[in-house]
Amino acid sequence: MDKTYLLQTIGLKTKEAKTYLAIMELGLSTIKPISLRAGVKRTSIYNFIDHLVELGLVTQSGINGRMHYRAVTPEKLMEIQRQRAQKLHEALPEFLSIYNEKGAKPKISYFEGPEQIKNIGKEVLKCVKEVCYFWAGPELTDITGGEEFWNKINDDRVKKGITAKLLRFEGKKELYEKSASGPENLRQTRFAPKNVANLVDHGLAIYDTGKVGIFGNREEGYGILIESASFAKTMKMLFDLLWQQSSPAKTGEG
Repeated sequence: MDKTYLLQTIGLKTKEAKTYLAIMELGLSTIKPISLRAGVKRTSIYNFIDHLVELGLVTQSGINGRMHYRAVTPEKLMEIQRQRAQKLHEALPEFLSIYNEKGAKPKISYFEGPEQIKNIGKEVLKCVKEVCYFWAGPELTDITGGEEFWNKINDDRVKKGITAKLLRFEGKKELYEKSASGPENLRQTRFAPKNVANLVDHGLAIYDTGKVGIFGNREEGYGILIESASFAKTMKMLFDLLWQQSSPAKTGEG
């Protein structure tokens, strides 16, 4: 297996990869042996070594007036790769937003009945960090899959480290195994002002992937998934405004 190519796949340039391999093979060494082993001119190899030191792949120390270099454990390569993957993971919503905004039209999917509507509920597991819900009460849980379905969704959500923020309504509380507010369930719940409760009988999920799920009431029995970063951004703004006016639930409340 070509080790130089493997090092290039994690972002090292060809001569940086050769320099790093030479230092690994030599152990503690000065510039001249490294340059000869890597096949890189001594006048330019300093630039490559400086970058390797910056990445944390090589250490340097002065011994008897001369600079010596040593490679750190190759496990550092995995750490660098994990850090880069994490940064990409955190930036994913922004990239999705750019991708969606450049599309010609939003994608809208329509679902009927509990079994189909479950597909909207499962979208939470595609989130990067957070989902925000307007949740109208126990009836909405029943018509979107029931407690068993949502307990499983919430277990999987917690395993993925995805937090949930719920706006609930006084008089429409519910409490099942995984619905309680608190850090154990990665769930924050607030109760909206009383004058809002009677106006809401649909559910809404705002996913950080640029999607919005709409859950219909029992009589209408439908669901809609809208893939539009701009629409999701607008709904999130409205959610945040109402969130600021709502009362935090106590730990354990549903």
